[in-house]
Amino acid sequence: MSRLADWLLFTVVRENPAMRNAGETPVAAWRIGGATRPGVCLVAGIVSVRATVAWGAWAASPTWPRVQSAAAWTALSVALCLFAWFAFLRVRLEVRKDVIVIVNPWGQYRLERSDVMSVSLGNWGAEFHHPDGFKTTAYALSDVAASGKRQDQRFTQVKAAVDVWLTRTG
Repeated sequence: MSRLADWLLFTVVRENPAMRNAGETPVAAWRIGGATRPGVCLVAGIVSVRATVAWGAWAASPTWPRVQSAAAWTALSVALCLFAWFAFLRVRLEVRKDVIVIVNPWGQYRLERSDVMSVSLGNWGAEFHHPDGFKTTAYALSDVAASGKRQDQRFTQVKAAVDVWLTRTG
C-alpha cells in the first residue's frame, strides 16, 4: 500500500501545474499518516453519497421537503469535502533540492536554506526554526494529524533529510 501511495503522491506532484512551479520533484515528502486520511475520505464519501440519494429521492417524487433535505445534505457534503481537503488531504511537507515546501491548512510556505537554522518536533508538527527566532510548523507531522500517535519515527526521517539538506552547498 505504501508503494502505491508513494507512486500516487509523486505522480500527482509531477502532473499538478501548481506544484511544477515549486521546483523539481521532491527529494522527500510526508503527508498526514495513519488511518486519518482514508477515514476522512470515507466520511466525506458517505455524506456525498447520501446527498446524491436525497436528490434521487427528489427526482422520483419532487416535493418541497425532499428539495430541502437534498439541499441540506448537499451543503453538508460540500462543507465536509472542503474541510477534508484543506485540513487533511492537502497538507504535506516536501524537501526539495533548493527549498522546503510546507503546505498547511492555513497556507503554504517556502523555506530557503537561509531561512532554516534547525528543526524540532513540537505538538503541532515539525517546527522549522528561523535565524530571527520565529518558527514555521509543518502540520503534516503533528500528533493530531496522525490519529493521536506520536510522530517520532517520521520526525527522525524529516530531521535526517533536513540535516542533509542544510549541509549541502549546491
